[in-house]
Amino acid sequence: MSGESALHVRLVERLIAHIQDRHPAPRGLLLLADHHAYGANRPSTIDGFTPDVFASDLPATFEVIGEAKTPLDLESPRSARQLAVFLDYLALRPNSSFYLAVAPLTAARTWAVLNRIRRPAHAGVAITVIDGV
Repeated sequence: MSGESALHVRLVERLIAHIQDRHPAPRGLLLLADHHAYGANRPSTIDGFTPDVFASDLPATFEVIGEAKTPLDLESPRSARQLAVFLDYLALRPNSSFYLAVAPLTAARTWAVLNRIRRPAHAGVAITVIDGV
């Protein structure tokens, strides 16, 4: 996470809190994050991209990926590839969720980006945009 902007760090923290709140797991929640507080407990790469947050209950009945995007990064070609990879991954897992944390007042722009990327195969993935820090 070194080199990330203060906004990106706050968005990742918002993702962590949101996922912990939305996905209480009776037998425990495995939560890995690309954040200094998690040390080496970072998510694994998925097709060359590392999500900001990965979560699953134990034993695994659902998987969650969370990603934070600043306004400058949101519409880059790299981000489009990254988001598509994460949605493709989750589309193969039942009860999966994708959370995208973005800066305040960018939710409409974010949904436009997601709608360009989404394919019919992604229909089973619950997608939530978290607007604001």
